Amino acid sequence: MIWDEAIKYCGELAERNHDWHLPTIDELRGRIASCRATSPGGACSVSEENGNLPFGALEEACKGCPDDGETHGTGYGDDEDKGWYWSSSACSEDAIVAFRVNFDTGEISTYNKDHKSKVRCFRYKYDSEE
Repeated sequence: MIWDEAIKYCGELAERNHDWHLPTIDELRGRIASCRATSPGGACSVSEENGNLPFGALEEACKGCPDDGETHGTGYGDDEDKGWYWSSSACSEDAIVAFRVNFDTGEISTYNKDHKSKVRCFRYKYDSEE
């Protein structure tokens, strides 16, 4: 779905009595498996937490790892988890662009919000939860 629909979908999701949201780019990076450059703490500096949400020329480290037939994503072990997924993190320099992650390669990229990508909603975690 397009980005605005993804934000709305996750915000309105009422499953298992939890609050849901479209994850930030930092949260999605936390689901990248086996690609050090784009995993949390890796060489790719894109981060909402650090205020680094550039447009266009992302550094080489954000291009992920070779598509070697292995998925670099989510750890759910499901073919449906492959491909591009929206984050809620919008580009700081261009309002029509947001960040997304490719779980085939671990790549982090920007994309026009009016184009479609996959969506995975994350639960809000509260201090009272384990």
